Amino acid sequence: MSIQKEIEFKNLLTKEEFDQLCRGFNISKQDFHLQTNTYFDTPDNQFRDAFIGFRLRVLEERNELTLKSPGENVHTMIETTHLISSSERNEILLSGEIKPRIYNEFQQLPELLVAFGTLRTERAEVPYQNGLLVLDRSDYLEHTDYEMEFEVTDLEKGQQSFNKLLEIYQIPKRQTLKKIARFMTKAQRK
Repeated sequence: MSIQKEIEFKNLLTKEEFDQLCRGFNISKQDFHLQTNTYFDTPDNQFRDAFIGFRLRVLEERNELTLKSPGENVHTMIETTHLISSSERNEILLSGEIKPRIYNEFQQLPELLVAFGTLRTERAEVPYQNGLLVLDRSDYLEHTDYEMEFEVTDLEKGQQSFNKLLEIYQIPKRQTLKKIARFMTKAQRK
């Protein structure tokens, strides 16, 4: 299990802005990798109400359970990640549930977590200005969105680099919710 502080800046993009960044950073279709996130909460939405996210992320080479809790500011989260086997992943996806007796490494897990949705993302990552620039195309609930994330270790320098990147590519700064929040907002409208 790993615990780390994640500092990231996010901005939703139009498809044209997304394509422009791909060209600018020489990112081709082959640079994108698929990941699938299935999100979990208590039946009465305790995690949502506490601004906590819990997901099962399936990648080609591994399966991760991740608990994301708020950090000291809006750009910081505390991520606790536990790798699981393919058989554990299959059991969770088949049942649509996570019970704490199985994953007691997560101290904050309530009695039962149930799956409430899945989001599919094609992701490319490139180093940029002492950080990691991430470009995501996400599909969920018959909707597609495009996003850039900039993951850094220094909040102040990261903010400056992020703002400069938006300026260089003439991309307006947009209020951008986390993927799980965008998913929940879209789900409530259906």
